[in-house]
Amino acid sequence: MKPAFSLLLLPILFWASCSAPPEQASKASVTMEGTVLFLGDSITHAGHYVADLDAVLQSRGANTELINLGLPSETCTGLSEPDHPFPRPNIHDRIDNALKIVNPNLVFACYGMNDGIYHPFSEERFQAYQEGIDAIIEKVHASGAKLVLMTPPPFDPEPLRAKGKLKPAGADKYAWFEIYENYDTEVMACYSEWILKQEDRVEGVIDLRTPVLEAVAEKRKTEPEYTLSNDGVHINADGHTLVSKGILDYLGIGAAAVDELSPALHDLTEKRQKILHDAWLSHVGHTRPQTRPGLPLETARIAAALVGEENPVSLFNGIDLKNWEGDDTIWSVEKGVIVGRNEGVVPSSSYLFTKSSHRNFRLILDVKQTVSENHSTMHSAVAALGERFTDKGDNAFGFKGPLLMFCHDWGIWDAYQRNRIEPAGQKGGLQIDAEKKGDWNRIEILVLGNRIRFVANGSLVFDYTDETEMLRNSPVGLQIHSNKRPQEYRFRGLVVCDDPENRLVTLDDAE
Repeated sequence: MKPAFSLLLLPILFWASCSAPPEQASKASVTMEGTVLFLGDSITHAGHYVADLDAVLQSRGANTELINLGLPSETCTGLSEPDHPFPRPNIHDRIDNALKIVNPNLVFACYGMNDGIYHPFSEERFQAYQEGIDAIIEKVHASGAKLVLMTPPPFDPEPLRAKGKLKPAGADKYAWFEIYENYDTEVMACYSEWILKQEDRVEGVIDLRTPVLEAVAEKRKTEPEYTLSNDGVHINADGHTLVSKGILDYLGIGAAAVDELSPALHDLTEKRQKILHDAWLSHVGHTRPQTRPGLPLETARIAAALVGEENPVSLFNGIDLKNWEGDDTIWSVEKGVIVGRNEGVVPSSSYLFTKSSHRNFRLILDVKQTVSENHSTMHSAVAALGERFTDKGDNAFGFKGPLLMFCHDWGIWDAYQRNRIEPAGQKGGLQIDAEKKGDWNRIEILVLGNRIRFVANGSLVFDYTDETEMLRNSPVGLQIHSNKRPQEYRFRGLVVCDDPENRLVTLDDAE
């Protein structure tokens, strides 16, 4: 069912041209409803203007989901300058997947800054830009969605001029850090003019260029060095506010809606958008290296919903084990997940510990056990509420205390103290119907006082009340069990909230 809230996009346009402006603006209109997808380069990736729009719509009771898939360095042409550290990603490598997965009602697209690749104007590059936009139009319409094209904001040459980093015509090469001095007036202006002429082919066009130019020109009357972009390319938060105001004027809501926002709502929305943006990028997929993976999408949705009530923090950066301590012969990072793996004998259980300590907390993670005839079925666990110590085999990463077990055995084992305490009297491994053997299992652990609750894939596994003196503030650990056979566990998500609310957020039919 589509959300009931909708807004009519009104054709309020600002024209900028490197020749003569069109005689009239678009009369097209679209409805702002349902799922709205934003595509673009690093300007959209920064996300401030999308968060502005999201907060305004929320303040007006909208039930519209805004999904930001902006990607740094991206083009719509596939062009790249020689000194770029990697080939620039091309939206056409991921747009089909994005449209299929997101299934938007409406798409906003903003490309151009990277597509002239910071050179003097070239008909060949301009043709590639037109073909890239043409393909976006074709693909979005083929998906059944409507499309609004936005001009790129302007390039501001003055910050680079002051640093002596502008390049004249005829230079040997150009790059994002040594840009052609007339890149804005000779390239970006023409690209923007062409975008604005596409009003008969799409459902809307918006000029993001002119409001920024006008604001900078006005401020420079009294502050000659004023800029909205320290590197000339990436507009700052104030620049994003101008962009969002331009879009809101176009929507018929009015620019003042941003100024009327509650600071608290704006801050919460920005934090939620950041969590979801990174998750959506990873979920849809892209070819850009050096990009931090996001949370699994469902975990990100949970974390975003907790913002404001709690302070969700990612324990894992998706890249390395910077915030962890463990045996590096066992623990590694592969494709955005933590991997615990042994080939030889593990004389005593070894743990990957957080550098932070936790006492009352909510932990949400996904875990997958590698299941094969060559692998042990020994359980893994989250170690918490105990203490680190040096275990057998000179294992500096041992643990005494509660092990919250999962995969092939579920419950609580109090290591080197009371042994199994939940379920009391359990003989052998506890099997549960909720386990997805050999697949990802979503775990929620909630510890408040002496009460420990554990949910797996939406089902409550245990609700245990312990003796308070047995529980202490400690690091959280991931376990590879003592074993003579190979084991392999994978972990992702790993979001923690300290001093959480007294409710389970992943429990089906939660009370």
